[in-house]
Amino acid sequence: MAVRIGKSVENLLRILFGSFALVPIAALAYLALHDATQPIVFGSIERFSQFAVGAVGAAFFIIISLGVLVLRNAFKPLTDLEEVTRMVARDDYSRRVNIKASDEFQSLGKAFNDMADQLEDTLKSNQSVADIDRLILSTADLDSILRKVLISARTEAVEVTLILRPQMSSVRLATYRLESRRLVTDSIGLVEITEDSLLDVDGYQRVAERVCGEHILECLPIATEGTISGVLVATSMRSLKASESKRLADLADRLSVAVTNIKHSDSLYRQAHFDALTGLINRHAFEDRLRDNISRSWRGEQGALLFIDLDGFKKVNDTEGHKAGDRLLVHISDRLRESLRDVDTIARLGGDEFGIIVPGCDDEKSVSHLCERIIASIAKPIVVDRMEHSVGASIGVALFPDDGQYVEELVKKADSAMYRAKELGGAKFAFFDDTLNEANRHRVFVETRLRGAIKRGELELHFQPKLKLDDRTVNSGEALLRWTDAELGRVPPDTFVPIAEETSLIHEFMSILVNKTADLYLAADREGVNIDHIAINASAKQLMTEGFAFSLLAMLDRRSLAYQNIELEITESVFARDTRLVVRELEILRSAGMKIALDDFGTGFSSLNMLRELPLDVVKIDRSFITELDTSDQARILVQHLISIAATLGKQVVAEGVETEVQLQHLVDAKCDYVQGYLIAKAKTEGDFISMLSTWQAAETSDEPRSAER
Repeated sequence: MAVRIGKSVENLLRILFGSFALVPIAALAYLALHDATQPIVFGSIERFSQFAVGAVGAAFFIIISLGVLVLRNAFKPLTDLEEVTRMVARDDYSRRVNIKASDEFQSLGKAFNDMADQLEDTLKSNQSVADIDRLILSTADLDSILRKVLISARTEAVEVTLILRPQMSSVRLATYRLESRRLVTDSIGLVEITEDSLLDVDGYQRVAERVCGEHILECLPIATEGTISGVLVATSMRSLKASESKRLADLADRLSVAVTNIKHSDSLYRQAHFDALTGLINRHAFEDRLRDNISRSWRGEQGALLFIDLDGFKKVNDTEGHKAGDRLLVHISDRLRESLRDVDTIARLGGDEFGIIVPGCDDEKSVSHLCERIIASIAKPIVVDRMEHSVGASIGVALFPDDGQYVEELVKKADSAMYRAKELGGAKFAFFDDTLNEANRHRVFVETRLRGAIKRGELELHFQPKLKLDDRTVNSGEALLRWTDAELGRVPPDTFVPIAEETSLIHEFMSILVNKTADLYLAADREGVNIDHIAINASAKQLMTEGFAFSLLAMLDRRSLAYQNIELEITESVFARDTRLVVRELEILRSAGMKIALDDFGTGFSSLNMLRELPLDVVKIDRSFITELDTSDQARILVQHLISIAATLGKQVVAEGVETEVQLQHLVDAKCDYVQGYLIAKAKTEGDFISMLSTWQAAETSDEPRSAER
């Protein structure tokens, strides 16, 4: 390639040649002016020579001065270029090369300035990416990272907006932009946003056009795990430089990493601290918050711990399956949230157990009102898969710091109080007191001994005779479980039966009742004693177990015990929860030939409509009405009407707790069907029961007078 002479050097040479050409011209002009009339002689030549030397010297001086000036001006851009180059080498981009001449130095300066601009943009972009990476590694919150991204993306006359989808399960979007270095967030609620419209960048761009206008220069995707979750949008009336576009692309990539990382971190955090089903915090996080609240209680901020266990939840799992149970738990969680204040903390501790921290409560009255509100909320029927379910909530309350100063201590005491609430019948609340510690230890001990007693076959049946009033015969009775423990002594049924229901040991009782009743019939056959039927008791927990009826019938078949020889006694409480399930089970047993008796009639929520609609054959009037027959006219009238109504509906009536002749006579006058109580006989062992029936039936055949056993 030929070497091109610079314009500045070329101008300098022109000046030099021009200056030399002027010397002879100037000399000739001088001579002509000096003496135009005189001939040219040697003297004139001499004067010309002297003048020429002076002129040449002056010319050289002028030439050198002009040359230095021209060269200095010509090479000044090179000096500036060198200085600016040194500044760039020190990462100082505050200056650029300023060249005004339209020569090759201008092209060189422009190229250098462009290179410096690119280097500065690259450095700033790399620095911004590095800063964002540091924020990601430091687990900064999303807003801090978004603010840094938008600051880094700022360019003159360019508006940058970030559109994100915070939750992939939602079609609502959020916008982020900077206003005076402040992050401003807004929500997009466009009607046409759908799940399908957010599958690709084009869908997001259509949203961006609605939000940011039509002058969109860049719409860069924010992708997390292969799914687009937002876009980085740049709008302007001017075009973007290549370096600006690259910087925006780099920031969009880093933002994708940041959003992915935050979502992973959030996922791990939620797995460690939240219940996946209900979205409530789990036991681990709950204990941490309880510990914090206890520490604040030392500064005078008292609080309460509520331990909640659902009543009747297991039967939903047993009858409808675990999926229905899970959906029921979600509904209950929502109701608990609605019952609480924002400052209260609720957690699912496991299964159907929930915990609530109530800070800032000064008295038991406010906590009592909260418990009543929770119980009433949970008690409302819940529809799951078009099936209506009703459950209750038993709540135990421990106050801090009065009842405890440590998490484990408080949870244990609230749990003890919850068991007290269950013992009161469920759907109630109880506060912890010091007596609960001993009561809870005793309950656990009784449970342990009961398990062993069942395994060792130590539970016995006693049979209480029933007197049939129309012919004064005794050929039936009620089977009652009895337990005498080597350490506890004689344990009353109202102590061990509730514990059996809480621990599911109650399901073991039915096989004991069936087997020992079958043994009774075999022994009676050997003695020639007739037994019409024996009543056995079934709890609400047993009846609300899917398949209970077929299981009971199978037990009777294995022992060759006729269905009509069994009368199943139930209490009103079995209809308080899932009436349809209970009715279905009872109808199966009734259609097989078994009689169904309603025990303790009048003590609960029973109604005449219940007697008419439910599959019942026998009504047992509670002893609380019978004991007043001696002294209360109202009681006599009430019992008489109950017996009359039951007879009208085709039900037999049994009066419990008959202890005096006066009571017996009133029942005879009211045309009661059966009576049982101490006046007739106390509950007896198998042998004594058969012996009594044998004696009674022998007296019937001989027409000897019979008397009640005191």
